[in-house]
Amino acid sequence: MTTDGLPPRRGRTRAVLGTVMWVLSVLLLVTAAAIIRDSGRWVVLLDHGSAIAIVLICLAGVLLAAAGPVFGLRTPRSRGVAYVAAACLTLCATCGWFVGEQAGELSSRATSVSLVAVSADGGFALVSRDSYLSDRDAMWLRSREGLWSRESEHAFACFTGYDGDSEQDPVEWAGFTGPNQVTVRLRDGRSGSVDFDGETLTVTGRQGGCGLPA
Repeated sequence: MTTDGLPPRRGRTRAVLGTVMWVLSVLLLVTAAAIIRDSGRWVVLLDHGSAIAIVLICLAGVLLAAAGPVFGLRTPRSRGVAYVAAACLTLCATCGWFVGEQAGELSSRATSVSLVAVSADGGFALVSRDSYLSDRDAMWLRSREGLWSRESEHAFACFTGYDGDSEQDPVEWAGFTGPNQVTVRLRDGRSGSVDFDGETLTVTGRQGGCGLPA
């Protein structure tokens, strides 16, 4: 303690460290907000983005709370203000995460993913999600590149024409029938295929029941 009853002043190193902690906490909050707003097409964020975002928010809150003493806030009042500010920011970020979670439930990607098939070379995977508009699951293409894995921007649109019960007839089999081709076969024997570009995961051709309705 100094003669004025306050803790000793922090050294320059601690001040720099506290500043770094504050900046890092802000970057973590910005990253969490970006994930909540849009997970993009990265598989790790589509599957685990919610958990990653809340972990980043908690880490940011801890850093904000710890940065005050490290930075050198000397009076109980200034430290209290720092703690309250950290708690408010963390609470606001958590509320934003919760709102994003509720809004995300309306997305076509909100439901859990099931693996349908893997290509012969192991470079791509076909996955499905429950569809709100049809009894048939929606299917998406994914690359398999570890943390850099991506998902196609849109689901495959096969047998979407309003001809009888084409939208309700269940899929009997779906899988890869070529290096860059996926085939879907319904229980009644009808089939269709989609060709895709391996780099962008976009559809480059459609045949049979996967052709777009006129």
